[in-house]
Amino acid sequence: MAQHAGANSGPSVLPPEATPAPGDLPGCAVPTLVGMLTSVRVTAREAPSPTAMPVASFDRINPQGAPQVFDLGATEGEGGRWYRAALPVRPNGTSGFIPADALNVELDPYRIVVDREHLTLTLSKACSVVRTFTIGLGKESTPTPNGTFYIISLLRPPTGSSIYGPYAYGLSAFSDAITDWAGGGVIGIHGTDDPSSIGNRKSHGCIRMRNRDIEYLVPILPLGTPVEIR
Repeated sequence: MAQHAGANSGPSVLPPEATPAPGDLPGCAVPTLVGMLTSVRVTAREAPSPTAMPVASFDRINPQGAPQVFDLGATEGEGGRWYRAALPVRPNGTSGFIPADALNVELDPYRIVVDREHLTLTLSKACSVVRTFTIGLGKESTPTPNGTFYIISLLRPPTGSSIYGPYAYGLSAFSDAITDWAGGGVIGIHGTDDPSSIGNRKSHGCIRMRNRDIEYLVPILPLGTPVEIR
Protein backbone atom coordinates (compact mmCIF):
# COMPACT_ATOMS: atom_id res chain seq x y z
CA MET A 1 0.00 0.00 0.00
CA ALA A 2 1.22 3.48 -0.78
CA GLN A 3 1.66 6.04 1.97
CA HIS A 4 -0.79 8.94 1.92
CA ALA A 5 0.63 12.25 3.16
CA GLY A 6 -2.71 13.84 4.09
CA ALA A 7 -2.95 17.40 5.43
CA ASN A 8 -1.11 16.74 8.66
CA SER A 9 1.51 19.48 8.75
CA GLY A 10 1.19 19.84 12.54
CA PRO A 11 2.34 22.67 14.77
CA SER A 12 5.72 24.35 14.81
CA VAL A 13 8.92 22.46 15.53
CA LEU A 14 10.13 23.06 19.09
CA PRO A 15 13.59 22.62 20.61
CA PRO A 16 13.61 20.40 23.73
CA GLU A 17 14.03 23.36 26.11
CA ALA A 18 10.87 25.02 24.72
CA THR A 19 8.48 22.13 25.37
CA PRO A 20 5.84 22.74 28.07
CA ALA A 21 6.19 21.21 31.52
CA PRO A 22 3.30 18.82 32.22
CA GLY A 23 2.76 20.46 35.61
CA ASP A 24 1.87 23.73 33.90
CA LEU A 25 -1.35 22.29 32.38
CA PRO A 26 -4.20 19.98 33.41
CA GLY A 27 -3.55 16.39 32.32
CA CYS A 28 -5.96 16.35 29.39
CA ALA A 29 -4.49 19.58 28.02
CA VAL A 30 -0.85 18.43 27.94
CA PRO A 31 0.04 17.93 24.26
CA THR A 32 2.01 14.89 23.18
CA LEU A 33 5.62 15.44 22.21
CA VAL A 34 6.20 13.74 18.86
CA GLY A 35 9.75 13.32 17.62
CA MET A 36 10.37 12.78 13.91
CA LEU A 37 13.70 11.14 13.17
CA THR A 38 16.07 13.37 11.19
CA SER A 39 19.12 11.09 11.28
CA VAL A 40 19.49 8.37 8.68
CA ARG A 41 19.46 5.80 11.49
CA VAL A 42 19.30 5.91 15.27
CA THR A 43 19.68 3.39 18.08
CA ALA A 44 17.43 3.57 21.12
CA ARG A 45 19.25 2.65 24.32
CA GLU A 46 18.35 1.36 27.78
CA ALA A 47 19.67 4.51 29.48
CA PRO A 48 20.39 8.12 28.40
CA SER A 49 23.98 7.41 27.42
CA PRO A 50 25.74 6.51 24.15
CA THR A 51 27.40 3.59 25.96
CA ALA A 52 24.15 2.08 27.28
CA MET A 53 22.90 -1.21 25.90
CA PRO A 54 20.92 -0.90 22.64
CA VAL A 55 17.20 -1.69 22.61
CA ALA A 56 16.42 -1.35 18.88
CA SER A 57 17.55 0.62 15.83
CA PHE A 58 15.37 2.63 13.46
CA ASP A 59 15.73 4.09 9.99
CA ARG A 60 14.43 7.55 9.03
CA ILE A 61 11.70 5.84 6.96
CA ASN A 62 9.84 3.07 8.74
CA PRO A 63 8.84 -0.32 7.24
CA GLN A 64 5.43 1.08 6.23
CA GLY A 65 7.12 3.80 4.16
CA ALA A 66 6.29 6.67 6.55
CA PRO A 67 8.65 9.02 8.41
CA GLN A 68 9.82 7.37 11.63
CA VAL A 69 8.22 9.02 14.66
CA PHE A 70 8.24 8.41 18.40
CA ASP A 71 6.03 9.60 21.24
CA LEU A 72 8.32 11.19 23.78
CA GLY A 73 8.56 11.72 27.51
CA ALA A 74 10.73 14.26 29.30
CA THR A 75 14.35 14.89 28.38
CA GLU A 76 16.86 13.10 30.58
CA GLY A 77 20.59 12.69 30.96
CA GLU A 78 23.28 15.33 31.28
CA GLY A 79 22.00 18.58 29.77
CA GLY A 80 18.69 16.96 28.84
CA ARG A 81 20.21 15.52 25.68
CA TRP A 82 18.06 12.37 25.52
CA TYR A 83 14.34 11.67 25.27
CA ARG A 84 12.65 8.61 26.70
CA ALA A 85 10.65 7.34 23.72
CA ALA A 86 7.85 4.84 23.24
CA LEU A 87 9.17 2.37 20.67
CA PRO A 88 7.13 0.65 17.93
CA VAL A 89 8.54 -2.82 18.62
CA ARG A 90 7.59 -6.00 20.43
CA PRO A 91 6.77 -6.42 23.24
CA ASN A 92 4.12 -3.72 23.48
CA GLY A 93 5.11 -1.03 25.96
CA THR A 94 8.84 -1.12 25.17
CA SER A 95 10.67 2.18 25.63
CA GLY A 96 14.20 3.44 25.15
CA PHE A 97 16.29 6.61 25.07
CA ILE A 98 16.97 8.50 21.83
CA PRO A 99 19.36 11.47 21.40
CA ALA A 100 17.44 14.76 21.24
CA ASP A 101 19.62 16.01 18.39
CA ALA A 102 18.36 13.15 16.19
CA LEU A 103 14.76 14.42 16.33
CA ASN A 104 12.54 17.27 15.23
CA VAL A 105 9.98 17.71 18.00
CA GLU A 106 6.38 18.85 17.50
CA LEU A 107 3.32 19.15 19.75
CA ASP A 108 0.20 17.12 19.02
CA PRO A 109 -3.00 18.19 20.84
CA TYR A 110 -5.08 15.23 19.61
CA ARG A 111 -5.75 11.95 21.40
CA ILE A 112 -7.74 8.83 20.62
CA VAL A 113 -9.33 6.58 23.23
CA VAL A 114 -10.66 3.18 22.18
CA ASP A 115 -13.21 1.72 24.60
CA ARG A 116 -13.18 -2.05 24.10
CA GLU A 117 -16.25 -2.68 26.24
CA HIS A 118 -18.50 -0.20 24.46
CA LEU A 119 -16.91 -0.52 20.99
CA THR A 120 -16.26 3.19 20.59
CA LEU A 121 -13.40 5.37 19.44
CA THR A 122 -13.31 8.92 20.83
CA LEU A 123 -11.25 11.71 19.29
CA SER A 124 -10.29 14.57 21.64
CA LYS A 125 -8.37 17.79 21.18
CA ALA A 126 -6.85 18.98 24.45
CA CYS A 127 -9.73 18.62 26.96
CA SER A 128 -12.55 18.74 24.40
CA VAL A 129 -14.21 15.71 22.84
CA VAL A 130 -14.35 16.26 19.09
CA ARG A 131 -16.33 13.18 18.08
CA THR A 132 -17.12 9.59 19.09
CA PHE A 133 -17.46 6.73 16.59
CA THR A 134 -18.80 3.19 16.79
CA ILE A 135 -16.11 0.69 15.76
CA GLY A 136 -15.40 -2.99 15.31
CA LEU A 137 -12.66 -4.82 17.24
CA GLY A 138 -10.83 -8.14 17.40
CA LYS A 139 -12.65 -11.40 17.99
CA GLU A 140 -12.02 -13.52 21.08
CA SER A 141 -9.22 -15.57 19.50
CA THR A 142 -7.42 -12.47 18.14
CA PRO A 143 -8.26 -9.67 20.59
CA THR A 144 -7.35 -6.03 20.17
CA PRO A 145 -4.52 -5.38 22.66
CA ASN A 146 -4.81 -3.02 25.63
CA GLY A 147 -2.28 -0.25 26.10
CA THR A 148 -1.18 3.20 25.05
CA PHE A 149 0.17 3.33 21.50
CA TYR A 150 0.50 5.88 18.70
CA ILE A 151 0.01 6.30 14.96
CA ILE A 152 3.12 5.34 12.98
CA SER A 153 1.80 5.49 9.40
CA LEU A 154 -1.10 6.45 7.18
CA LEU A 155 -1.64 4.23 4.17
CA ARG A 156 -3.95 4.40 1.16
CA PRO A 157 -4.84 0.92 -0.15
CA PRO A 158 -4.60 0.46 -3.93
CA THR A 159 -8.40 0.50 -4.24
CA GLY A 160 -11.09 1.99 -2.04
CA SER A 161 -12.96 -1.30 -2.07
CA SER A 162 -10.18 -3.22 -0.32
CA ILE A 163 -10.74 -4.97 3.01
CA TYR A 164 -9.09 -1.90 4.61
CA GLY A 165 -11.47 0.63 3.08
CA PRO A 166 -10.03 3.92 1.77
CA TYR A 167 -7.36 4.42 4.47
CA ALA A 168 -5.44 2.51 7.11
CA TYR A 169 -3.46 3.86 10.06
CA GLY A 170 -0.63 1.69 11.33
CA LEU A 171 -0.13 1.76 15.10
CA SER A 172 2.85 1.06 17.32
CA ALA A 173 0.79 -1.85 18.72
CA PHE A 174 1.34 -5.51 17.89
CA SER A 175 -1.08 -8.41 18.10
CA ASP A 176 -0.59 -10.66 21.12
CA ALA A 177 -2.11 -13.56 19.18
CA ILE A 178 -0.65 -13.30 15.66
CA THR A 179 3.05 -12.98 14.81
CA ASP A 180 3.26 -14.32 11.25
CA TRP A 181 1.64 -11.36 9.44
CA ALA A 182 3.77 -9.17 7.22
CA GLY A 183 5.30 -6.56 9.52
CA GLY A 184 5.08 -8.87 12.52
CA GLY A 185 1.41 -8.39 13.35
CA VAL A 186 1.06 -4.60 13.46
CA ILE A 187 -2.38 -3.49 14.68
CA GLY A 188 -4.12 -0.78 12.64
CA ILE A 189 -7.15 1.47 12.48
CA HIS A 190 -8.79 1.18 9.08
CA GLY A 191 -11.97 1.32 7.07
CA THR A 192 -13.78 -1.80 5.98
CA ASP A 193 -15.58 -3.43 3.09
CA ASP A 194 -17.79 -5.19 5.67
CA PRO A 195 -20.04 -2.58 7.35
CA SER A 196 -21.70 -5.34 9.40
CA SER A 197 -18.46 -5.69 11.37
CA ILE A 198 -18.94 -2.23 12.92
CA GLY A 199 -20.33 -2.69 16.42
CA ASN A 200 -19.04 -6.27 16.49
CA ARG A 201 -15.91 -8.24 17.30
CA LYS A 202 -14.89 -9.88 14.03
CA SER A 203 -11.40 -8.62 13.16
CA HIS A 204 -7.96 -10.14 13.65
CA GLY A 205 -7.20 -7.43 16.21
CA CYS A 206 -7.39 -4.26 14.13
CA ILE A 207 -9.83 -1.44 14.85
CA ARG A 208 -12.41 -1.12 12.08
CA MET A 209 -14.25 2.11 11.29
CA ARG A 210 -16.93 3.03 8.80
CA ASN A 211 -15.24 4.36 5.69
CA ARG A 212 -16.77 7.81 6.09
CA ASP A 213 -15.50 7.93 9.69
CA ILE A 214 -11.87 7.19 8.91
CA GLU A 215 -12.08 9.69 6.04
CA TYR A 216 -13.07 12.25 8.68
CA LEU A 217 -9.88 11.55 10.67
CA VAL A 218 -7.39 11.61 7.81
CA PRO A 219 -7.11 15.41 7.34
CA ILE A 220 -6.85 15.92 11.10
CA LEU A 221 -4.44 13.49 12.73
CA PRO A 222 -0.65 13.71 12.42
CA LEU A 223 1.71 10.81 12.85
CA GLY A 224 2.43 10.29 16.52
CA THR A 225 -1.13 10.87 17.74
CA PRO A 226 -1.52 8.74 20.90
CA VAL A 227 -4.08 5.91 20.86
CA GLU A 228 -5.16 4.51 24.22
CA ILE A 229 -6.94 1.16 24.01
CA ARG A 230 -8.65 0.22 27.23
